[in-house]
Amino acid sequence: MNQTSVLLFVAGATLSAGTALAQNAKFDALKAEAQADAATRTSYLAGGAGYNNNAFNINDGTGNNSLNIGGTIAARANFSVRDDQSVGDQDDFTWGFNMPFNRLRLWGNIWSKDLEYKIQGSWSDTSGDSSFGLEDAWFRYNYENGFSMTMGQFKLPLLREVLVDNEFQLAADRSVASAVFSQGYSQGIQGTYTDEMWRASVAVSDGLNTGGTDFNSGSETDVGVTGRIDVLAMGNNMDRFNDETSWKSAADNALLIGAAVHWETGGETGFTADVDTLVYTIDVSFEGQGWNVMGAFYGSHIDPSGGTDFDTFGGMLQGGIFFTDQVEAFARWDAVFLDDSLSTGQDDDIHFATVGVNYYVSPESHAVKFTAQAGYCFNDSTPLFGGGGLVSDPTRYGFLGDTEDGEWNVLFQGIVMF
Repeated sequence: MNQTSVLLFVAGATLSAGTALAQNAKFDALKAEAQADAATRTSYLAGGAGYNNNAFNINDGTGNNSLNIGGTIAARANFSVRDDQSVGDQDDFTWGFNMPFNRLRLWGNIWSKDLEYKIQGSWSDTSGDSSFGLEDAWFRYNYENGFSMTMGQFKLPLLREVLVDNEFQLAADRSVASAVFSQGYSQGIQGTYTDEMWRASVAVSDGLNTGGTDFNSGSETDVGVTGRIDVLAMGNNMDRFNDETSWKSAADNALLIGAAVHWETGGETGFTADVDTLVYTIDVSFEGQGWNVMGAFYGSHIDPSGGTDFDTFGGMLQGGIFFTDQVEAFARWDAVFLDDSLSTGQDDDIHFATVGVNYYVSPESHAVKFTAQAGYCFNDSTPLFGGGGLVSDPTRYGFLGDTEDGEWNVLFQGIVMF
């Protein structure tokens, strides 16, 4: 081999070695990237994804970031019987199906275990359409001393009946009385302090039932202020009162006493009506092993500028008892006591009675529940359910309204939570 051949051979070997080293370096880089990606995916898997507490959930393993995805499907069959002298022979019996509330919700925490969020919306056909409406949309920071701050759209801390979600009611829906005084959703800010035996909340907001409104909306007030306190007078777990029932496996008896007041005023800033409103309530909830009792008193004082002020009162008393782990019977009385200026010749006091049975497909779970109930209105309900009445969506409670005493309704409801 001559000198030229040797040099060509050495150059070729060197080039081949360099190419191999470059390929090995590229392979090592790809290998490292794949290992890093696998480690990240393993970390996600270690964090967990699954189904728990009626929701699908994902978290990053540290507890600082989580997402829960859930929803509710509620379907009803309704039967209404009214006086034929009031509505005519053709309309005295009405029946059909409806979907009173069907929800999607996302909630969890972000950046820290202490920073929570929730967004929830609902389709409802009780108002005559099936449009989607925003309900909850808030974030909350929980401090270590038991104090928390919430901002966004949420239920004001007023009526306990309304604070308990529809899915966790004792009957198919809330009392008619609660609809007259309901706080609904509002936008604002709320501070809450929670101890083992009591909880206090104060909120500043746009006023009652102003969810989904812009800041220049005519339905808002200048300012609304709401305060509520709950005292656990017996028992050691306040969370058991997040629903209105009590399982047979409950550890002990528990008594919760609550009171709240709301005041709002308008007319001093753009577009708001010059009306002062005061709403107040006191409620008592007593639960044992497989039974529950709840009572509430409601009151309001409305003072429109240049008009006549009036007072309205209401109340409800209900109870339930489990006969088996899956079958629960319940009964409820509620009433609205109207100011004379609102009844204009009709009944001032309007009373309702409700009885029914719940069947829980899975014991001690609200995930799948069926309800059969019957309701009766003892009085002329025109001031509540007629045109311009105090209850905007009476079909939500199974009633259509009657100018005579005595309207019956029977309904069957199924709820599936996921």
